[in-house]
Amino acid sequence: MEFFIYLGSVILIILGILIPIICVQKKYKNFVLKNSRAIKKLEEINSKYSFNNIERFNLRYLYDNVDFFNEISCQDFLVYELQFIQKKVNKALVDTLENQKIFKAYSDEIKESCVFNEYGDVKPLANKKRLSKFEQSFFENNILAPQIVFSISVKLILTNINGVHQYSKSEIFFPKDIKYLLAKINQRRGSFFLDNGVWESICRVERGKVSNRMRFAIYERDDHRCRRCGRSTNDLEIDHIIPISKGGKSTYDNLQTLCHRCNKEKGSDLY
Repeated sequence: MEFFIYLGSVILIILGILIPIICVQKKYKNFVLKNSRAIKKLEEINSKYSFNNIERFNLRYLYDNVDFFNEISCQDFLVYELQFIQKKVNKALVDTLENQKIFKAYSDEIKESCVFNEYGDVKPLANKKRLSKFEQSFFENNILAPQIVFSISVKLILTNINGVHQYSKSEIFFPKDIKYLLAKINQRRGSFFLDNGVWESICRVERGKVSNRMRFAIYERDDHRCRRCGRSTNDLEIDHIIPISKGGKSTYDNLQTLCHRCNKEKGSDLY
């Protein structure tokens, strides 16, 4: 019983300290929000500006084959993906640049127009330091924060065949590198990429899409036999029916089981 009496006394003491503090803070906050010329001016400026919404590109891919994971770099994967998303990326680059210009004008106007510690004809509260603290806090929390730096993140993850994470590598690419890669990708004649580095990156990533899980499924589908000679050997390999060099993709309908000899003889033939 004495313990509960003691506990109740402690709680009352704490409340007796906290409640006045909370009331004072609320009083200062309300005063600042109602009378600060800087905050009112910021609200006025904020209503004048609008910024572009920039699409975010966070690319990731899971590999269950350690050789492919080690062979393929984050840049290789970005080059591969840029084939398909370059229009969106170009728009994001342009929109980000526009945001930078708008944000500069926005920031300049704030610096020129917003003066702190001015409350009109109303007499400020006694603790000027506390007033200033609340004003600065509200002001900073209400400054617009558009995206003015564009980047693409790439994360490649190595898992076992059951999808359990083992290791990962990641890299962030900024406009200078992205524009450089886009220029390389657009050096092409029809579907042929003129830059060998681009083509090699695309081939590495396309080959890497043949996961161990997919490989075993193809073997199972083909009854663990070479589809060309019919033999069941220990040197079975996965072959792209239409080679990657001729536009073939790593899809189930474009993959087949061949023995090493038949795969070597086939080369880049279309069968």
